[in-house]
Amino acid sequence: SARDFRYARELGYTIKLLALARSVDGAIEARVHPALVPLQHMLADVDDVYNAVVVDGDLVGRILFYGRGAGAGPTSSAVVADIIDTATRIQLGHRGGPGLVFDGERRIRPMDEVETRYYLRLLAVDRPGVFAKITGVLGDHAISLASVIQKEDVALPDGSVVAEIVLMTHRANEAAVQRAVALIAQLPVVAAVGSVIRVEG
Repeated sequence: SARDFRYARELGYTIKLLALARSVDGAIEARVHPALVPLQHMLADVDDVYNAVVVDGDLVGRILFYGRGAGAGPTSSAVVADIIDTATRIQLGHRGGPGLVFDGERRIRPMDEVETRYYLRLLAVDRPGVFAKITGVLGDHAISLASVIQKEDVALPDGSVVAEIVLMTHRANEAAVQRAVALIAQLPVVAAVGSVIRVEG
């Protein structure tokens, strides 16, 4: 929501849709999702019709490929490239999908095993003991907090007023975070879980 973009900027981040692929403990971690990206990161300024790819290489370090990813020119270029690729594959006798070759020695890491930081935005009753209940659930799932900020009160459609709370975690396990968020959403003192966004550095 617009609130998340505003709060992210206050915390020194912006929100971008990322596709990530990396080697972790001999497995391939591949995922696509919105993420908080630090404002000083080179991807933070990629806007409008532009796309960027950041590659970390052993010898070259970190490099950035940047260019138009939408609009008439880039779209027609991609379509023509796909047609040429398909025609070439047919000419060579390949009638299936794209010729992707996977390394059978490496497994794809399940999302439940991913570890990253998280941004959580909650709406909760504004009274003593609420933080203790929320942090109790997080603690039970080995999730530690880097920061807790209580934002302005929010009026709900039924006329009640709740506090908006923004939490930033340290690195945590994806499965543990999802279980904790489901339990937090069931707490009587929590009106809603507004957002759960991963944080990438």
